[in-house]
Amino acid sequence: MVLDLLTDDPLIKFPMEPGSLEDMEIFGVNRDWFIPFLEENGQLIINLGNLDQWIGVPDERGLKHVKLEIKFILVDPEFELKRFNRGYKGIIDLTEAEEMELHITLPLGMKMTHINEGNQIMISNVVGKRISISASSVLDKDHRRRYDFLVNSHHLKSIFTTENSNELVKLDYDTDNEREYYVITVIGLGLFVFAIFRMFQTLNGHIEFDIRYLAAAVAFISLYITMLREKYELPFRKVLVYTTVFIGIELIMELIME
Repeated sequence: MVLDLLTDDPLIKFPMEPGSLEDMEIFGVNRDWFIPFLEENGQLIINLGNLDQWIGVPDERGLKHVKLEIKFILVDPEFELKRFNRGYKGIIDLTEAEEMELHITLPLGMKMTHINEGNQIMISNVVGKRISISASSVLDKDHRRRYDFLVNSHHLKSIFTTENSNELVKLDYDTDNEREYYVITVIGLGLFVFAIFRMFQTLNGHIEFDIRYLAAAVAFISLYITMLREKYELPFRKVLVYTTVFIGIELIMELIME
């Protein structure tokens, strides 16, 4: 997340629920230096130091432009999983929302989706007024999709019910699996049906060794295990687990009875 601020105070304070964030790192973009901070009494206190060391000149009010890049990991983030692991809804609550750049990186195999148009986040207020914000750019970073958003003052003012910026703002976004990963599920189900047929043949003693089926089954199991190890998010995860286990058992039975 990137924040642009105008300030004449070297100490910036934001409300923060204790234990909600970890591995936080704050970088002063127009100072080219990492910025110290302290979490105390439900507040995040950022020490900007000497404001004269920040690049830029004060405006007519004596306020200095400060640009902060803040990285963190949400502890116990709020998610709403869709049926059959077909994506999820990510939800973030913000207080004292300011103009900001947001960078959202999704798990492997996921993309943002929306009822009308993809690549959007929604922000809403406590009474349910919602607006959508489209991504300014979409990057492929280490095979993960990263979505960049700019939340400006116009967006925030359009949902604030008063002039008080301490209002709770809810940010949410929807995700879905990339289309090609549904193909893996279809292939797995096809092999599952074939494995059931071959198991009946094996139990009746009418099975013939088929190197093509063996190669296809081993390749599928290897692919599935590799994708799990690399932490891809796959649709119909439980179905794939049971399917893969059954195919493996059927292969072992064939090899034993061959």
